Amino acid sequence: MGFFFENVIFFLGLGYGGIMANGMASLMVGASGLKTSQTALNTTAHNLSNVNTTGYTRQQITFADSTYVNVFGTGNSTGKCGLGVDVDAISRIRNDFIDKSYRTENARLGYYESQYKAVEEVEDLFGEMQGVTYQTQITNLYNAINELTKNPTSTIARSSLIQNATAFIDRSEAIYAGLKDYQVTLNTDINNMVNKINNLGQKIYDLNKEIAKVESGSGERANDLRDTRDNALDELSGYIDFDYYENEHGEVIVTAENVPFVTSAQVTEMGTRQVDNSALLIPIWPGYDRDVFNLSNINNMKDTDKGELKGLLVARGSIEVNYTDVPVMPEKEDYDFTTADGLQAYNDAMDAYNEKQEYYNKYIEPSAILSAIAGFDKLVNGIVTSLNDILCPEKTIETTKELTDNDGNVLQADEYIYNASVNATLYDRYGKEVKGVANGDGTYSYSSGEKLYVDQAGTTAETIDNMKYSVLDTDKAGFGMDKDMTMGVELFKREGTERYIQITAADGTKTYVRNNLNTADYETDYTLGKLLVNPEASQHVDRIPLSTIQGKEDFSKANELIDAFSKKFASLNPDSYAKADFNSFYNDYIGEFATVGKVLSRFVNNQTSMVDGYDNQRLQTSGVSSDEELEKMIKYQHAYNAASRYINVVSEMIEHLVTSLGS
Repeated sequence: MGFFFENVIFFLGLGYGGIMANGMASLMVGASGLKTSQTALNTTAHNLSNVNTTGYTRQQITFADSTYVNVFGTGNSTGKCGLGVDVDAISRIRNDFIDKSYRTENARLGYYESQYKAVEEVEDLFGEMQGVTYQTQITNLYNAINELTKNPTSTIARSSLIQNATAFIDRSEAIYAGLKDYQVTLNTDINNMVNKINNLGQKIYDLNKEIAKVESGSGERANDLRDTRDNALDELSGYIDFDYYENEHGEVIVTAENVPFVTSAQVTEMGTRQVDNSALLIPIWPGYDRDVFNLSNINNMKDTDKGELKGLLVARGSIEVNYTDVPVMPEKEDYDFTTADGLQAYNDAMDAYNEKQEYYNKYIEPSAILSAIAGFDKLVNGIVTSLNDILCPEKTIETTKELTDNDGNVLQADEYIYNASVNATLYDRYGKEVKGVANGDGTYSYSSGEKLYVDQAGTTAETIDNMKYSVLDTDKAGFGMDKDMTMGVELFKREGTERYIQITAADGTKTYVRNNLNTADYETDYTLGKLLVNPEASQHVDRIPLSTIQGKEDFSKANELIDAFSKKFASLNPDSYAKADFNSFYNDYIGEFATVGKVLSRFVNNQTSMVDGYDNQRLQTSGVSSDEELEKMIKYQHAYNAASRYINVVSEMIEHLVTSLGS
């Protein structure tokens, strides 16, 4: 039998070697089936194990047939046989387009979420949603003054005025402090976010190197590392807008705000700088010596409204503001249009207004905190100065000689006038240039709130032609009920500063000169953060100047105080011509934040839906389906079993062949 079988083999031209080679090839085919099925089962198990892992990308195995080899042949005739199956790749099922769309919209969501949170914080500070509204303080102050009109000399009514004025100032200062504290909180958030961005950049860089190392020349895919990197990119997209691409080494190259943030060689880290005369921080690129963001160029149409960091910066603002930063349109009735000078003065005032308005709209209005502070300070300053100016009416005096106090100290004037300077340019005390107005005869005129100097160093002062001072108008001012018949007692005071400096002439006549503190911005001292009820008025209510020289009630003054609440004092919106009284101004002020809050809320909700939509698309593509993976597991299990049975069959055949040939 063995002899017969042997002759058959040789007749067919196989030979012993061919038979054995063919048999071993069959074993290799079976083994490849076992190996690839096992790998497929492992991949499926890996997917199932990470079904609840955030950011995990479903992996899929692809197969390829092995290289063909010659098994037998004579002459030009060959016998080809495949060696089974190989694992071609284990790939992540990921859509790059959806990833980029998700990150783009997530960046925009981060920007507007920070805006919305800031508006909510402002609303909370005013208590409009909690039932304890700031407007109550305005109403209580009005009611106290209204009671005062019935009997201006009543100690009870005056004490009630002081009590409600104190509550008004305390609440105003508390809200202002809350706004400033929130600004500090945002400042801390900005600093922390800069650190987060730097850490994420370093993480992406490190993962780049690990991925490149794993995948270099081996044909392997560092799928789990790529998932980790994608998660880092997702998180980064919420903080800052960026572009990216993958190079030939599998490294992701990230460009943020036109700076190569993550490259093959390094991470360009952000830093911070302090705003002048402030603790506020601005993100910078130290290596490029510039700020990270251009905050004057944020526009939805330009696609620059992206990233929580930028949103926090805009919401916080990077400048100090008060009521003087709110543009006030010039009143036409204040100018004489019948003269060329009057018309020119009006045009100059409108130019200044338009310039200030442009600045406000660009740098203040977009910031929830800055616009809140400026508008609120405008309201409080309006109430404070209106009531103070009624109790302490003033007039302007002009003099060619500087006024001095009783100790001989020169007093700061409201305005310094230079009629015929030979210098086209003068300088303030800070060395800043001030341009003169040409008179047409080779001389120049100046009008300044402080003295001007010929030289930039401020050593030689220009000759002053005229000065204007604000003084108490004693002909219109009221008196206290005290024995001294005190004059010039204001209701609200600048912290640490008296309203007037008293000058006593040789004949005993007193002049009450407005205290300008010898500063260039003295008018801003009646601003939030520096206000209190005048202790002289609160401790001595009889000194409140609501009496006549005869010691009787000054009903006219009391009525002026109540009338101040119905007068139009300012417009909330710099673009608006219409003015509002105190209550209307506040209602418009809060209403504007409520409107902006609603708009932002809708935008955030829509943006959230968009981001969630892209994330759901990613999950549908990249997420793990337990049912699908279990089906695959059964399929690969059957393939494994089939390969195993095939190996058993081939093994039995070879064993039979060897046994037969041996006999």
